Amino acid sequence: MKRLQQELGLSLLVISHSIHLVRQLAGRIAVMWQGRLVEEGPAAQLLGQPRHDYTKRLLAAQPRIAALEGGG
Repeated sequence: MKRLQQELGLSLLVISHSIHLVRQLAGRIAVMWQGRLVEEGPAAQLLGQPRHDYTKRLLAAQPRIAALEGGG
């Protein structure tokens, strides 16, 4: 998907509860909670400094690779 975006200049709308999946595809992220837009911005900024509690909960809900490998 990322290659097609770059080669063809595509824009995609990805809807997912997996914020880590969205991170792989998006330059900008918008977070909705209860049908309302609660936070949006550049992916790195939004994920690095989430402001809304729901965004923080989405990030915390995703398993970490180290945890899956037994390393933490």
